[in-house]
Amino acid sequence: MKKTILLAVPEHVGFPAVLKKNLEYVGFEVSLITVPAAEKFKYRSLLQRLHNLFRKVFLRDKAFKAKLFLKNNVERLLEQLRSFEYAEYALFIRPDLFPVEIVRLVKEKCSMLVGYQWDGLDRYPAVHHYIAMMDRFFVFDGSDLISDKILGTTNFYFDFDFALPRSLDSANQTLYYIGSYVDGRTDLIKDIDTKFKILNRHRNIKIVTNNDKIGQIIATKGLTSTPELISYEENMQHASKADILLDIQNPIHNGLSFRIFEGLGYMKKVITTNEQVIHYDFYRSENILIWKGQSVEELRQFLEVPYSPIPSKIREKYSFTNWISYALDLPHHTPITLPR
Repeated sequence: MKKTILLAVPEHVGFPAVLKKNLEYVGFEVSLITVPAAEKFKYRSLLQRLHNLFRKVFLRDKAFKAKLFLKNNVERLLEQLRSFEYAEYALFIRPDLFPVEIVRLVKEKCSMLVGYQWDGLDRYPAVHHYIAMMDRFFVFDGSDLISDKILGTTNFYFDFDFALPRSLDSANQTLYYIGSYVDGRTDLIKDIDTKFKILNRHRNIKIVTNNDKIGQIIATKGLTSTPELISYEENMQHASKADILLDIQNPIHNGLSFRIFEGLGYMKKVITTNEQVIHYDFYRSENILIWKGQSVEELRQFLEVPYSPIPSKIREKYSFTNWISYALDLPHHTPITLPR
């Protein structure tokens, strides 16, 4: 008989569909509830917008918009839960995006409630109110391991059978990157793009913005902009066909991004700005280059060194199959720990 799980996750770049697919792939019967991604928040009326502006400017209430987000989603989530009766497990990813009353309702209808905060605790401090409600609560940044109630884990790579990794050919390599425009990143990306061009390697780089002026700035640097992020499953397809993945750290936390684990799972080289990766058991200098503005020759040397295969026991530890077994404390899992 299949294990049952309720999955609660924000609707960000098609993530709910991919998570649901991998859960089903490993044998779960899945119920799904979602909220819009926080960046997609829309005021219900002009009055609500003005009310938020008043509180923000005159009362210095910077959390009011987040409260509106939660309030606006209550009815939607109650409707999604109308036919839900029971599940052995419930997994909330970014639980702070779900109203407390919804989390409590789900807790009454499941045997184990698990939360995973894939953003730093300090970035979204409201999540602290949810930790005590969880049977198991996880963070992906070692600096957030601030109490015995909080457990560490990493992100993961999806391991349902969607594509086969391509073997590396050092003479005909493609670099892949897609990410939202962030002020200050463009020059770094341009530097890497230029050096790949000098080495006659292919690049598939896209910077996401729907702002025409920013799009023009990106174009003046010889880079390509696109108005929308692609779905995560489409991103996986691009990553599986590339040879080198580019990862640029968000400086507000030290947790490793999904791009690092795509590199591990799909056996790709990775160029990253996140120095914390050296503390993980899968790090190999042949496979992962920590970018510090290396010269063209230093980049050439990295690209020409053969990929060093990672032992299957370590590689599989970071698969979604093991990740969910660890998160739910199922038998035969390999624990995933974080460097502090």
